[in-house]
Amino acid sequence: MSQLPLPISWSGSGGGEALLIHAANAEVIALLRNWQSWPSHCTLLVGERKSGRTLIGHWFDAETGGLVMDDAERCEEQQLFNLWNDSRDRKQPLLLIVEEAPPIWKVALPDLRTRLATAAIARIALPDEAVTAALIAHSLERAGSAFAPDVPEFVARRTPRCYETIDTVVARLNALSLASGQKLSVASVRQALDGESFWEVDAALDSNIREGMDNRG
Repeated sequence: MSQLPLPISWSGSGGGEALLIHAANAEVIALLRNWQSWPSHCTLLVGERKSGRTLIGHWFDAETGGLVMDDAERCEEQQLFNLWNDSRDRKQPLLLIVEEAPPIWKVALPDLRTRLATAAIARIALPDEAVTAALIAHSLERAGSAFAPDVPEFVARRTPRCYETIDTVVARLNALSLASGQKLSVASVRQALDGESFWEVDAALDSNIREGMDNRG
């Protein structure tokens, strides 16, 4: 699915501008917006940590008045069973945020397992290069870090497709920006991150970038 990254806002307070709609979560947002058409009153929001799943939960809570349980797989199963029944009786939508859906999420309580089998699954996809670049740019902008236009794409090409790793990279870039007091450039980013375990070195890419910089000079 092709989707331009766009900021999402909601009617409640809490910083809706922190969440982007992009190719990896657009279908999730569409499903949650259409909660009245769910097969049951409960949906499982599945996604990696740092994928924006908690922000989506905040948005859903503000927009629908529904119930949201983050890290649901860590909750006591009887508590989840009671929450499922209570939300159904109150006619409230219930969003359970988890890393994996059953059967990978091992649910021992038979009655809860049966109820969860009726839930829809909204899954945040892994980020592609375009989503990675958009998340990097958005996070840097929110932190007030100045950067050259080619930095997000350069970093995205070398960053594994993992939301937690993207978060780690952005934290390093923001720290670099704060420490230097200067606009982040491809050269400064390369110098700071080369040698890091998460940094994927591409000699051909390095050569092309250096050639392009030399031509501009």
